[in-house]
Amino acid sequence: MKNDMASKHHYTIGKPDHSQAKTVVIMGSARGGTSMVAGTVRELGVNLGLRLGANHEDPQFLKKDLGHIRDMIADRNNTYDTWGWKMPHSLEYIDQIEADLRNPHIVIVWRNTLATAMSQVSRSNASIHHALRFSADRMNEMVEQTAALNSPILLIDYDKAIAKKEAFLDELSSFLGIDPTEEMRENCLRFIDPQKGYQQVSDTYYEVTRVTEKNHPTQLDVLHVLIGIEPVPGQPFLNVTRPHPRFIFRTGKEKPLPKEFVVRFENRTDKVSKVQLLFDFDWQFSQNLSFKTEVEPGVHAFKISTNGKMQRLGVVPSITNDTSDLVLVDVREA
Repeated sequence: MKNDMASKHHYTIGKPDHSQAKTVVIMGSARGGTSMVAGTVRELGVNLGLRLGANHEDPQFLKKDLGHIRDMIADRNNTYDTWGWKMPHSLEYIDQIEADLRNPHIVIVWRNTLATAMSQVSRSNASIHHALRFSADRMNEMVEQTAALNSPILLIDYDKAIAKKEAFLDELSSFLGIDPTEEMRENCLRFIDPQKGYQQVSDTYYEVTRVTEKNHPTQLDVLHVLIGIEPVPGQPFLNVTRPHPRFIFRTGKEKPLPKEFVVRFENRTDKVSKVQLLFDFDWQFSQNLSFKTEVEPGVHAFKISTNGKMQRLGVVPSITNDTSDLVLVDVREA
């Protein structure tokens, strides 16, 4: 194809059309680098869905039912101009829905088969033999779809992308017809970090670290909330019952939570208890934006670092005998 263009690291098939709105679809093998690419696309301002987790997959595209997928495509086309989604298994049917997409721009991410298989083994109970077969089969699908599709396709070499971040960003931006601002470039280059693994984009950034006993008391006597942060009225603090027990904190004024703060609580049971922290950036909680852990009996503290855009914090405890395992939940500045 005369419009094909190869660089030192990546390959473009066809000619991208930047004269109209487009739909960006990101595919590849599971654990093959699609999350890194999708996060970078999000940092470039492309809407890949709302309240996504660190794998940047829209739950609406988890189903493989083509009727449902076509309904989602029609709905998004009516709602957005340029949008897209990331889902590795979309490779299985992308040729069947290509005609439903508006100006599709396909991004397929390639990674060393062994590296992909080893990553799958580290994240699951799969054997190396099963993981190698799965990765090889997925790569064959990638080859077949590359030949079957009529849309412009960007083939990304994941290993070269993380090694040469600037070049990767330039080619991805060019393929999508985006001229990134300096802030976008900084966010993208910061995001492309294989050492960190799954991570949130800058708009929904949060990081949770456990605070050691040296930094907080071993016993909480009273509930103390930082001035400017208040529990949501009507949320009980002791006898929290099913089905959705949670402590919810927000600022007393119309402003986000601090960039850094500490949440403390006491597990009053004599057993290990499960706790989930929920992070809200747009006044809607999502299981995709959360941190799950287990805590021993006693007092615990976690430092939350954010981008300064977090609106609310939810603390969801386990329930024992219809009563919250946690008491004396406390939020204060770090």
